[in-house]
Amino acid sequence: MKSKLPIVFALILGFLPAQAEETRPKIGLVLGGGGALGLAHVGVLQELEELQIPIDYIGGTSMGAMVAGMYASGMSPDEIEQRFTSLNWWDVLKDRSPYPFLDYRRKLDDRRFMGMEIGFKDGKVVFPPGMAYGQKLNNVLETFVLNSAGITDFDQLNIPYRAIATDLPSGKSVALKSGNLALAMRASMAVPGAFTPVRMNGMVLVDGGILNNIPVNVVKGMGADIIIAVDVGAASAEKGAEGDFRSLGEVVGRTYALMQRSEQEKQLARADLVIAPDLSDTSASQFHLAEEIIPVGREAAKQLHTQLSAYSVNDDAFQAYLKKQRLRHNEEIIINNIKIAGNKAVSETVIRDRIKTKEGPLQLGTVREDLNRIHGMGDFQTATYNLNPTDDGHELECNTIEKFWGPTYLHFGTKVEVTTDAAALWSVLLNYTRTQLNPLGGEIQIDLEGGGHKRFVRGEWYQPVSWGEHVFLAPSLTYSGEDIDFYVGNTDVADIEQHLAYGAFDAGVSFFEYGEIRIGLLGGHAKVDGHSGFIALDEISDTVVAATTRLRLDQLDHPVFPSKGYQLSIDGMFAFEDLGSSETFSKLELIAQLPLTFGVHTITPKLALGSSLGTALPFYASFDVGGLDSFAGYAPYQLRGNYYGVGSLGYRYRLGKLPPTLGNGLFAMARVDAGNTWFSGGDTRLKNLDYGALVGLGADTIAGICTIAVGKAESTTTRFYFSIGNIF
Repeated sequence: MKSKLPIVFALILGFLPAQAEETRPKIGLVLGGGGALGLAHVGVLQELEELQIPIDYIGGTSMGAMVAGMYASGMSPDEIEQRFTSLNWWDVLKDRSPYPFLDYRRKLDDRRFMGMEIGFKDGKVVFPPGMAYGQKLNNVLETFVLNSAGITDFDQLNIPYRAIATDLPSGKSVALKSGNLALAMRASMAVPGAFTPVRMNGMVLVDGGILNNIPVNVVKGMGADIIIAVDVGAASAEKGAEGDFRSLGEVVGRTYALMQRSEQEKQLARADLVIAPDLSDTSASQFHLAEEIIPVGREAAKQLHTQLSAYSVNDDAFQAYLKKQRLRHNEEIIINNIKIAGNKAVSETVIRDRIKTKEGPLQLGTVREDLNRIHGMGDFQTATYNLNPTDDGHELECNTIEKFWGPTYLHFGTKVEVTTDAAALWSVLLNYTRTQLNPLGGEIQIDLEGGGHKRFVRGEWYQPVSWGEHVFLAPSLTYSGEDIDFYVGNTDVADIEQHLAYGAFDAGVSFFEYGEIRIGLLGGHAKVDGHSGFIALDEISDTVVAATTRLRLDQLDHPVFPSKGYQLSIDGMFAFEDLGSSETFSKLELIAQLPLTFGVHTITPKLALGSSLGTALPFYASFDVGGLDSFAGYAPYQLRGNYYGVGSLGYRYRLGKLPPTLGNGLFAMARVDAGNTWFSGGDTRLKNLDYGALVGLGADTIAGICTIAVGKAESTTTRFYFSIGNIF
């Protein structure tokens, strides 16, 4: 009997740790909502792992649902931190595809129009239901939780998970426990007015924080014995009571907090331990401060070290937990089919022509670029992807949702440019666009522009003639009336009234997001009248018939403040008396720029050249130089001739970024210019160059590009420039 005691004792010792593991209380982690404040959840997770506290169930609301979903899918807290700190939140929280991936026609729209797009349907104006549709956010979330691709039961994730949303029709809080994980996270974050609702299983889901911002009851109901809740809004709510409530933002923010806080307190009372990071000096919109917010969560958890340590487990038990939590389900995803879903008016062939993903190992970068191209067509609210398991790999499903307020749109643009000693140039633009006229993707655009110096009307029918949309035809009609200041030296000596009316027929090839090439025939009438001033100018009334050519390549990453990419445009016009034109003349113009960025510094060399190819250009076809973006120190239209050349070297320093709700970048700028205009080709010599310089500030705002600058050329007085608005 004694000989068997060591064996029995060993068996007992071997059994006890397992039994202890089996009987330890199950821990549930609840991560509350709070916008950017929810980034602190990452720091809390880091400290919980440092203390070797296993999480058996996890759930959250809004940003808490995002962090909880990433952790439940198998990401480590450090991985989550790296993703958040490297994320361009300004870009993610806006729907439009990155500028380089927009179809070239949509790039022109991006320059010309303000952000709001209004639909016109059945004789009624239709407004989009929110600021953003979660296009980029959804695809970012899909990437974050890629390890869970194919798992639709959230109890089967590495950690059982719940996301809390609010169903608008029923008015009830909903705990999402199955479906597409990224979409569930996106639904929980659908803050009304900021993101559009998510439609899922007959529900219309918005931000879960409206009814249950800290869902202790849900996680407890999953089977948790112990609840650790993280309340990222406590300090902000307390500080909010100290405001003077004179601004609308303060009033609305405090009202929303009061509506939520009572239910939050009830939920927190059911938690065993509450971690409340002090984020009183941080706002819910400051996602760009991830590096500062995350450590606050970790510090808050450290302050409860003693209480939290009661839930720690030994090394072996925690390593077993980490093995489960970090479990990799999809080490390599093989794509064996690509499916297009959701499209109705837009041809599947047209969509597939934007897709470069091939069957084989998943290349996430290529998938993201494909979705950017599809969304960059301008026809879709969202273009997202799912990975559906198949017998021998995965199906990549590209889900498109067409804009319900389309395919007829109204756009608006406005601009103001003020230069000292020159009248202000201002214009307002109204645009009508009708897309998807036919299965090949025909489109009509009509522009109406009016302002202090210019009247402009243009209509174009853009008609692809192949399913791939590469080859197109584009008939158009244009009228332009413009008041032009005529200069002799630095003196404005006459006011010119110029009218151009013509029709054109172009044929071309589209390179999609890269640009296009066109050739065409133009015919119409030009009238120029020097109706007032110190000198009298002869009236011009010409018939113009000309062949035209145009090449556009644009792969800049921003239309005004680019940091990389390239841009090239070449325009030709060739008028002949033999075709019926009043005068024979030719003109060719080239503009190119290539920005180079080093950290916060950007250098942009730019070259602009124009030549009449040995002919004499009539006034209405001559080149003009001057203005903020043309030649520093000169007023708009001040220099004019048959030839011109301007070389510029711009420097831009990124001072910072505006809040995402106000815009994007803020820059200090400087530029040196060298160039001139000439009437004779023989005068185009380096010794005849003039030089100018400009310094100023620029900002990319929700109202358009804003610039304040001072410029000086050799032969001019110092000029002050101010401009705000769009580019058209």
